[in-house]
Amino acid sequence: MDESIYNPQSKLKRSSAAYGPLILVMLFFVAVIVISLFFRVSEIEVINASDYSDQEIIVSSGIEKGVNLFFVDRFSAASMIFADLPYMETVSISRELPNKIVIQAEGSAPAAWMLLDEEYWFIDRFGKTLGVTTDLKVQGYPEIRSIEPIMTMEGEEMIVEGQNVERVAYLTELLNALTGEGLIDRVAWIDLKDPADPCLYYDGRLTVYFGERENTAYKTALLVDVLRQLAPDDSGTLHYAGGSAWNFSPD
Repeated sequence: MDESIYNPQSKLKRSSAAYGPLILVMLFFVAVIVISLFFRVSEIEVINASDYSDQEIIVSSGIEKGVNLFFVDRFSAASMIFADLPYMETVSISRELPNKIVIQAEGSAPAAWMLLDEEYWFIDRFGKTLGVTTDLKVQGYPEIRSIEPIMTMEGEEMIVEGQNVERVAYLTELLNALTGEGLIDRVAWIDLKDPADPCLYYDGRLTVYFGERENTAYKTALLVDVLRQLAPDDSGTLHYAGGSAWNFSPD
């Protein structure tokens, strides 16, 4: 005859297994309630490197004091800043316990200009259009030629198609490389008619052809060395010849 054996420890284990998930759920809801009641934003700090005021940045972010720190949608807030403030290059938003939001903002700087529908448009080094300006204000910046966008909107990248996509991609590399090497201030214009071999006019005396779109930063660094070797009154044409070679043809 079978005999059933009563084991109180076995019953205890079964009870623990049954109540374990319930305890975890209860702890989760308690944590949510605590987070909801506490960690309210009471301070918004702006580390500002732009032409906009701290208050303009805060208002554009949509972040308000009193909201829960952990419920702030940082991506959405940054997107709202970019949409509202076109002269903004980078934005990062972080949380600092127990109640602080930090917005780091760096403004966009004009790098060049384009003539579109008889209007002068500034663009930054990433190809973002910064708005309409005047013929006087564009002086000292290079003109961008042979790019025809479908649409331009202040604070947005140009909408382009076909070969203009290649042109804009190469242009942003050139603007970043020329800015990084300190050459951009002496460039009068950049022409991307041939996206496989764009050219620019430098220092009022040199036409420079960059060749195909590859190793743009490297080619520009080599160009700096070539320019040092030329006499101040040398004029003519520079062609990138591949590898580490630039060829100079005097006028």
